[in-house]
Amino acid sequence: MGTYLEREIKHLFGKAVHGYGLIEGGDRIAVAFSGGKDSVLLLYMLKERLSYIPIRYELFAVYVDLGFDPEMPNIVETMLKTTSIPYEIIRTDFGVKAHSKENRENPCFLCSRLRRMTIFKTAWNHGCNKIAFGHNQDDLIETFFLNMCYSGQLATMLPRQEFFDGKVVVIRPLSLMTAAKIKRFVDEKKLPYVDNPCPSALSGRRAMMKELLGHLYRSNSKIRGNIFRAMSNVNLEYLPPPLNGGMMDDRMSGQNNISD
Repeated sequence: MGTYLEREIKHLFGKAVHGYGLIEGGDRIAVAFSGGKDSVLLLYMLKERLSYIPIRYELFAVYVDLGFDPEMPNIVETMLKTTSIPYEIIRTDFGVKAHSKENRENPCFLCSRLRRMTIFKTAWNHGCNKIAFGHNQDDLIETFFLNMCYSGQLATMLPRQEFFDGKVVVIRPLSLMTAAKIKRFVDEKKLPYVDNPCPSALSGRRAMMKELLGHLYRSNSKIRGNIFRAMSNVNLEYLPPPLNGGMMDDRMSGQNNISD
């Protein structure tokens, strides 16, 4: 039966998979693996659920090293070998380039874009029709507020999103789980994971938004759930229309949509 937390994790995972239509029989899924808690749980659940569901799908793990720590690829490879899942490790200097003097304003945008492009290309080369990312509920909420504050638009990452006319589909099976719940489960199962080596992990815009939202969550336990529900419960009648025939004033427009 498992512990209460394990049953809850399985329930939320299954609810996201079925509710958003994330996985079908015959899928070949590339799993974006970073070695962090979220991707460790994602790979664990995708493999584990094959033991009790009637459909079959294949898994292929992809790790894109960003160049921060020369030991990280070896550590991650040791982790992946224990899963018996085929994988590819790609060494890059994306993180170092993104944090160079020429790109100080927004290193996270460039780094995540290059990493995402590499994962897409690798998934395509290995015949994968779906790519699974480990973004959780907190990530979706934080991205919503980052886009609102810095891009001037209401947008976030989607649990399911099609690219290239549906030839590749991005899925996020952890969309209904909080980061805290994921950490508790990974610790309970004693699943190995590594901390994010990125120098901006604790000081960037996302970290600032995480801290701000944390204050709200601590003030009222219902706020997190209400925000998440609000993102799919939009009342356009009570939102102002765009100005100038739909063209936003350049002074009000920020950077591009934040999707990672």
